[in-house]
Amino acid sequence: MLSCSDSRLKLFLRQKKLLLAEKIAKGWSSEIFLVKNKAGKKLVVKIEKEDSPRKNMAEKETMHLAAANRIRIGPELISFDLEKRIILMEFIEGKHFSKWLFANPSKKNLKKCIDSLLEQAEKLDEIGLSHGQLAGRGANILVKKNCLPVIIDFEKASQSRRCKNYNQLQAYLFKNPKSAVARKVKEILE
Repeated sequence: MLSCSDSRLKLFLRQKKLLLAEKIAKGWSSEIFLVKNKAGKKLVVKIEKEDSPRKNMAEKETMHLAAANRIRIGPELISFDLEKRIILMEFIEGKHFSKWLFANPSKKNLKKCIDSLLEQAEKLDEIGLSHGQLAGRGANILVKKNCLPVIIDFEKASQSRRCKNYNQLQAYLFKNPKSAVARKVKEILE
């Protein structure tokens, strides 16, 4: 069992009757833990670091993830405690998009994944929620075993900047001539 030194996290886990399983990731402003409920169901806890320079991360992510959930996008927001700056959400079993892509999915599965991803991006644009980090290494897109993508990490999302989710993904997947991802997508789809 992993030990936890953060009293906010310990208290949250005790209140929600959750067991700490492992640390999944450590970012610049937060840490992410895999936890389990009494029935053994896996969930994710994201906690804002005490010394985070990005203030109100938990509040912003909660607000943006809730907006995305209303259109059935992202991991399900289960609970949160803004005083403790902690978010509890659904655990998505999957691979980061780029890792999944370079494992050579079939043309049919890649097309299914891309179609769903572009549809989600279009829906986010329609509600005015700019994710802001859908390109790059594909780390904010997890692909489940059924080849369906889930957009994660709404920490830096915005409802005030211009939405370009769809265009950003189009460039990432198809248009950037220097991108290994775009080359791989083209190779599989041709």
